[in-house]
Amino acid sequence: MNMTSKKPLHTVPVPSTSFTTEAYFDGQGSSPAIRFGYGKNGTKHQGGIKFSHVLAVRTRSERCCTAWHIDGAYDTLVEVEGSSWVEEMRADTAEQWRNKWAMHHYMIYLDSAGCFEVVAESWEPF
Repeated sequence: MNMTSKKPLHTVPVPSTSFTTEAYFDGQGSSPAIRFGYGKNGTKHQGGIKFSHVLAVRTRSERCCTAWHIDGAYDTLVEVEGSSWVEEMRADTAEQWRNKWAMHHYMIYLDSAGCFEVVAESWEPF
C-alpha cells in the first residue's frame, strides 16, 4: 500500500461554512480554478484557488467523502505526497509530455461542496 501524507499549503480566507456562494470547480477559460464567494469586513469578495497546467480533476460530494478526504484538508489546500493518482497519470501520459510539467496532487475539502482534487503543475490563491 502506497503511504501518502498531506502537506498543508493554503487556508481559505474565511471558513467555508460562511461562504456566500457554494464553492465549485470552474474548468472554463485559461485559468481553471475552485471559485467561491465570501464576505470579509462587510465587503463581498469573489475568491478561490487557480491552477496551472491542470491534468486531471475529481470532485466528491460531501456524502461520498471519507475521513481521509476531510482530515487536514478542511478549508485547507494540501498537497498529497506519494500520490498513486499522480503515478497513474504520469504512466498514462504520452512519453513526450510525461515530464514536461511537474505533477502535484492538490486536495481541499470545503463545507457543503465536498472534496476537490486536482493534478496540476502549480496553484495560487486569488
